[in-house]
Amino acid sequence: MKLRDYLAIAILIVVAIAGRAMTSSDVGDGGSPRRPDPRQFKPSIQQPPPYVSRSDPAKLLPNESALDPRVIVEIKKKQGTSIGTAFSIDRSGIWITAHHVTSECDLLGLQKSNGKLVRVRELTQRQDADISILRTQGGSPQMNVIRPRLRIGDDGYSFGFPQGSPGDVYGKVIGRGRMLTRGRYRKDEPVVAWTQIRRIPDAGADLSGISGGPWVDAAGDVIGVHVAGSPRRGRSYSTAPRTLLTAIRQSDVRAGKDPRSNPPKETLTPRRFARYGEFLRRELTVIKVVCLVGEKWRRPARQSG
Repeated sequence: MKLRDYLAIAILIVVAIAGRAMTSSDVGDGGSPRRPDPRQFKPSIQQPPPYVSRSDPAKLLPNESALDPRVIVEIKKKQGTSIGTAFSIDRSGIWITAHHVTSECDLLGLQKSNGKLVRVRELTQRQDADISILRTQGGSPQMNVIRPRLRIGDDGYSFGFPQGSPGDVYGKVIGRGRMLTRGRYRKDEPVVAWTQIRRIPDAGADLSGISGGPWVDAAGDVIGVHVAGSPRRGRSYSTAPRTLLTAIRQSDVRAGKDPRSNPPKETLTPRRFARYGEFLRRELTVIKVVCLVGEKWRRPARQSG
């Protein structure tokens, strides 16, 4: 046989072997593709944030942590008139509201049901939290302030003047966070995050004007100050209970120590919480804060802190 005959035979053998390999491979038209050994991959499981418990909704809220999710709030320059909410912590005329409600006001007052303003005589704005303490001549029945053992899923209620009108919100605790305030001033403070479940009246998730109002538990005890919200996500944020109690203690106020001047206790429920809000506003325990900005109002209250 000649050399070319040997070459032809060799080519035929190679083609036959290759064809057999292709029919037994994983690209054949009759079989299923081979799957890689799953043991060579480590599963990538995205764990929920440490402050959320999906399996145990009654889990205690963890301690504050530097790893808590950040909430950035921009405080813009005020113009004209703005509205907030305050609540009484001493019948002699001591009130709590949010710092961003009272900052840059040329005239600050509390509006009674007849529309008249009670001028704020003294203002203390906390440097470590979105809290202001107001003092007026004469006051209203006070609320009791406590430090609760909060749990994920706990019910809470907030009362005040969202959008400048009477309104209330029912929410549930979903975790902790850290609120970073930027703009007119800077703060970094722990907060409690709430998801809004029900609003009365329901004018949307933007609760502007309820800032400074109380967040209370089912017994009506104050557990935080309403300080921010995320309308797009339907969330609200309150000061950490420890922060509020520290602010009160350092202001030499014995909040909630006189049961004779406290509003009556009531067990609040998701169905009838708005009735309690009406009572608090009628007694002026929860009251509207009016902040006026303008040259004609520039007789500011005496400030401290």
